[in-house]
Amino acid sequence: MFAKFTSSIFGGSTFPYTVEDAYESSWGGWIHSRGKTDADESPVSIFKISSANVNDRALVAARNGIKRLKLMRHPNVLAFKDSHEITDKGMTNIYLVTQPVRPLKEVLEELALEGQQRADYLAMGILHMTKAVSFLNNDCNQIHGHLSLDAVVVTETLDWKLHGFDLLTELAAANAADAPIKAAAWMVENQYKSAELGKSEWDVIEQSPPWAVDAWGLGCLIQEAFSQEYMKSMENLRRTDGIPQALLQDYQKLLSSNPSRRLNPNKMAECKFLNNRLVDVVNFMENISVKDSMEKDTFFKRLPAMLPSIPTAVAIRKILPLLSSALEYGGAPSHAVGSLLIIGNQLDTEEFTTRVVPSLSKLFQSPDRGLRRSLLEGLDTFGQHLTNKTVEEQIFPHLQSGFSDGNAYIRELTLKSVLTLAPKLSNKTMVQNILKHLSKLQVDEEPSIRANTTVLLGNIAKYLGDATCKRVLLNAFTRALKDPFPPAKIAGLKAMVATKQYHTAEDAAMRILPGVAPLTIDPVGEVRAAALQCLETFTKTLKEADKLRAAEAVPVAAAPSANVSGELTAAQSVAGAPTVAGGLMTWAVSNLIGASSSAATLAAGGSTTSGGPGNPPSMAPPRQQQKPEPVASKVNSGWDVEESTTGAADGWNEDMGDDDFQEDEQEIQARNRLQAAASKPKPKPKPKPAPASDGWGDDDADDLGSAGGGGSGGGGWEGLEDLVPAEAVVKSDKAATEAAAAARRQAAAARVASRNADAAAKPKAASKPMRLGVSKLGAKKAQD
Repeated sequence: MFAKFTSSIFGGSTFPYTVEDAYESSWGGWIHSRGKTDADESPVSIFKISSANVNDRALVAARNGIKRLKLMRHPNVLAFKDSHEITDKGMTNIYLVTQPVRPLKEVLEELALEGQQRADYLAMGILHMTKAVSFLNNDCNQIHGHLSLDAVVVTETLDWKLHGFDLLTELAAANAADAPIKAAAWMVENQYKSAELGKSEWDVIEQSPPWAVDAWGLGCLIQEAFSQEYMKSMENLRRTDGIPQALLQDYQKLLSSNPSRRLNPNKMAECKFLNNRLVDVVNFMENISVKDSMEKDTFFKRLPAMLPSIPTAVAIRKILPLLSSALEYGGAPSHAVGSLLIIGNQLDTEEFTTRVVPSLSKLFQSPDRGLRRSLLEGLDTFGQHLTNKTVEEQIFPHLQSGFSDGNAYIRELTLKSVLTLAPKLSNKTMVQNILKHLSKLQVDEEPSIRANTTVLLGNIAKYLGDATCKRVLLNAFTRALKDPFPPAKIAGLKAMVATKQYHTAEDAAMRILPGVAPLTIDPVGEVRAAALQCLETFTKTLKEADKLRAAEAVPVAAAPSANVSGELTAAQSVAGAPTVAGGLMTWAVSNLIGASSSAATLAAGGSTTSGGPGNPPSMAPPRQQQKPEPVASKVNSGWDVEESTTGAADGWNEDMGDDDFQEDEQEIQARNRLQAAASKPKPKPKPKPAPASDGWGDDDADDLGSAGGGGSGGGGWEGLEDLVPAEAVVKSDKAATEAAAAARRQAAAARVASRNADAAAKPKAASKPMRLGVSKLGAKKAQD
């Protein structure tokens, strides 16, 4: 039952603690309860003793015990925190507040140790009590006066602590009238009293060694600890069947009938049984700050082998905190992490989060490469105990620095750790952080890191989301196929197969198969095998996609045949747009077939008509009949197909007739005279400037260039003024040349008028631009 005390103490202060449930057993007249501070709710132990008489001898002894404890500092003595004396409703209550502890009897029943582990733990506890008693007797020259099972309490770390100092007395004052041990001797039950104490022989006690009384009490404690039950009488001390043989001789010396011959606790502490392996481990860990590096290295190399023999509770509650502290503050070498994780793996997730994760989070912040390496190597052993929140907020922010570490082994370990942490990371972290690091590691200078990056990407794909997988995976895997390191290629191939559900048939056809096919002839057999397996997998994917498309096309396959007997829709007749899935592929094949049929027909001397790019040949709308044109000569284009030129094919012959390519006779005669004049040897005249304008129109210049092999800007006319005087050329041929040009202009105008009339007569026929100066071979090539 909980009770909060706020009563005034000596003028108004309050009791700043909450008293909770009481334990079943306690020492003397005290009530031992759990408690906590009101300020921060930290746990404490609260001992209470009450009496209606403020001068009650029990209260007097309690005040003595509190005063003594305040001044006592020893690792095996209960730590004092606070004390209060409160008067409430006529009752005087004395409260002693200490570190949180539990009665030894309750702890032993809870641990339920057996065999050697039980003996080792009891030996460690008895050693602690022996050292505490030795400190009182030999160093302080004081007598405790009441050692028993209830005089020992246990901390959270399973350390035994000595308490119950109500009878504590200096040896020199043991015979004084007001000596606590003399005034409060009634508090000690008869079964715990030595012969001289039971007979109240205070002179003998005063003259005996300071440890005489407490040596007897230490024997009583050993008896109750190994039997785990309270002594009923002094005869219980004769039962030695539960005492280990290695301790029996010292146990008997502690209970000697002669006070002077009882074993000094200081000597008792040297007993071989009490200094076992567990004690050695705990002592080393508690004093690690004074050990040199060689001793530490040797110890922590041996520790993993010793841990199985240490009681699990002791390893978790005693050694684990010491290990965490040593690693956190640099007292332990990096490979001590292995022992930490061995112990941590024995915990459930909740306890692991409470006891181990805080230390691991701090250790991941360490710049020590050796420590980070040990943590990464053991991550797969403790990763299962980490919660999502712990990984996201405490582990990963510090771990990700390893992706860019200068040490290749650290980078690789960090890479491998993602496989363990990926299920506990959020999708945002995976996409924004992990993928960014993996993209860099895939081009790492270390081949094994590149290969493992691809392997990892294939394994964590399920945590990335479908959209991210479709956007990222294929780019990463095809990059791996180009890696010169064979295992990287194999990883890329196998990753494609492992993630095939994220790749569509289009991906397989356009990207995967073209990229994988060259690897089927790779020099490395494993690469070839993986490539062939990949091809087989995605070929199957394409076949399945083809079956699906064929099944979808069946209901609409009859649509085109229904249109053959009727009229095409407006959209089809105008633009030729397909109306069913796969129409684009159908139209392309139809056009290719129509072109081949047209060529074959023309080769046989017939004629055909062809629709525009939107109309298949078999469905082309009727056009005005055209006069068949002669078939052009065969041209070998390298594909072994006879090509033909028709007026309806490309429209070139609608614009140009044979007259366009006939040379004027007058022009030929004028050129012949010029050539004859040029062949006569004559002295070279002084160069004269060329005429500012030759009087040729652009069209005529083109015609002459075509007929004579050159234009006005160059060709056959260039430089003639150097061979024939300009005056001779002008006088002899000026009239003829002007007449020829006029005739050509008239003929050209007549042809244009004729074509315009024809174009007006043809419905919906688009007019074509007139082309001049093109030879028949040029027209043929243009048509082709």
